[in-house]
Amino acid sequence: MLRFISLTVEDFGPFKGSQTIDFTNDDGVTFIWGNNGRGKTTLLNIFRYALYGKFQNRRGASVDLTSLSNIESRADGRYGFKVVLRMTNDGKQYELTRQYKVRAGVTRPTKNDDYEQAVFLKEDGAILSGAASEHILKLIMPEQVSRFFLFDGELLQEYEELLLENTDIGAKIKESIEKILGVPVLTNGATDAEAILDEYRKIKTRVAQSNQQTMQIGSQIAAFEAELQEHTAELERLRNELSQELIKKNELEGELEQNEHVKDLLGSMRALEISIAEKKARRDALLSQICVVTKDAWKGLVGARVAAVLTDVQNQVKSLEDKENIQKMAKHFLDDMKAAVESKHCHLCDQDIDDALIAKMEARIRDAESSYGGLTPDEESLLRSLQNRRASLEAFQFPSSKDRLEVYEQQLASVNVEISDDERKLKAVKEEIERHGDIEELSSSMQERVKDLSKCLKKIENLEEGRRLENEKITSVKGTLTTLNAKLDRTATGSDMALARRRVELCEQIHGIFEEGIGSYRDKLKSDVEKDATDLFLQISNDPDYVKLEINENYGLSMVHSSGETVPLRSAGFEHVVALALIGALHKNAPLRGPIIMDSPFGRLDPTHKENITKALPSMSEQIVLLAYTHEIDEQRARETLGAALKKEYRLTRQTSFYTRIEPN
Repeated sequence: MLRFISLTVEDFGPFKGSQTIDFTNDDGVTFIWGNNGRGKTTLLNIFRYALYGKFQNRRGASVDLTSLSNIESRADGRYGFKVVLRMTNDGKQYELTRQYKVRAGVTRPTKNDDYEQAVFLKEDGAILSGAASEHILKLIMPEQVSRFFLFDGELLQEYEELLLENTDIGAKIKESIEKILGVPVLTNGATDAEAILDEYRKIKTRVAQSNQQTMQIGSQIAAFEAELQEHTAELERLRNELSQELIKKNELEGELEQNEHVKDLLGSMRALEISIAEKKARRDALLSQICVVTKDAWKGLVGARVAAVLTDVQNQVKSLEDKENIQKMAKHFLDDMKAAVESKHCHLCDQDIDDALIAKMEARIRDAESSYGGLTPDEESLLRSLQNRRASLEAFQFPSSKDRLEVYEQQLASVNVEISDDERKLKAVKEEIERHGDIEELSSSMQERVKDLSKCLKKIENLEEGRRLENEKITSVKGTLTTLNAKLDRTATGSDMALARRRVELCEQIHGIFEEGIGSYRDKLKSDVEKDATDLFLQISNDPDYVKLEINENYGLSMVHSSGETVPLRSAGFEHVVALALIGALHKNAPLRGPIIMDSPFGRLDPTHKENITKALPSMSEQIVLLAYTHEIDEQRARETLGAALKKEYRLTRQTSFYTRIEPN
């Protein structure tokens, strides 16, 4: 089994200077934590660069290597970069060094030709030749199966393509799956047997052409065999050209994605600048309001004393005013009674009053005049004085500024936090824009790239149609050849033809054995992968109603409900879980075993699925390296869940925008 021992990077991407990650010889998990933009995806690609000399973006397009050297190191006059990967495989120790360095005689490189790539592989301390190095690297980790060892968790949804028929991505993934499972050992044998079979068929055709009896049939077979060969060659040409165009498409889409991303960044930058300006205007307005409130704050300080005095004055005024009002009401009543006495007639009830009642009323009037005499002159003077004082005190009543100040201060604190957040975001956006280089140059090339992509898509469409037509022609020609060969077998005689026929029949039997073996082996693999993927899926899934996974011809996995129904549509989270279950199952059944290095392993999964995946990690491979962003998963919870299976932790720490340190956690 392949195991990584350590990785040293020098001036690669954000990793300035020489920095080393030491792994462990023990089975288990290594976590490398880092915030966005600190170099986790770059680290994943550094492993790919070390093994294959390539660096790819998330679309699978190759990246220009000259752009990968550390920006600060270039400013200091150090150009290029180096990677040293130490590993073991089948009891042997290897040290792989891949360096992108400046050519001799070049002092300040400006283009790709100013650099050269050097590769050295040591086996147990001895440097191997170039050919031997290439052979060993292809054996221990073939590039075709690297997707199952080095992968980005955010791209796991592409495995859904395996559920679809006749898709290029699905076909590539299926090919990679069969590669890691060892199917090519049999398919290569079948291909060799088919090549020998084709040769013996040609010999049989030549024998038929040399015989007067079968000459015409032999010539027809020869013509159709030549036509089949032409169609087969054309199909291969179309496949190769289509493969190149698909690579070109990915590269163009990657470049356009970068331009679009830069445009989005510029839009974000402008929006944040506007937002910050608006919030600063709000902050200034609040500060002005606070100044106004604090300017009159002294009024609020005397408010309590004024209120107490005013209450006392108001009470005195009320007492005197009540007395005055009672006297006014009594006077009105007495005036009515006096008028009734004088006229001896009550105007209220419209009745005359006798003399006896008038005497009583006169006595009552005399008593009332003494009881409701009204305010004395001193009391009237005091009332007027108190009323004036009340008016003055009421003019000095001001609402307390304390409540208003508290509201303004809360609003000010809130807007300051918002400004701080926006300024932090703006700084991050500007740093990311700087990493993209010349914005104007990127924007100017965008239209040209759009045109190129349009042409590329049209060409891919034409190539796919051409491939379909060639397949139809090949099927038709093969049918005709089968008919002609059957006719030849019925017609031909002679020892030479009998020998040629026996050779063809023997090769057909051998080829059939290979085809049958391939079918049986595939069926067994699918059964084993289905079982192991189901076991892993059930460990990870938190839904008891999903009881198993079911595999199809392309190794695509469908979720099966307890009712027996296949789940037609599944969420992005379950797509992630199913893909991880497939990868774990492939590692269990593959002849080739090695470490799993995964970027963003938990994606958008909920906490329960994250914890279940963490528990299942040690069963997926002997060596697991996870590149996780901060808060992608609860760090302490992950440590508790893994226990002794967690071997090492590192953290990617920002030093500057272009400099990240790899530090033990």
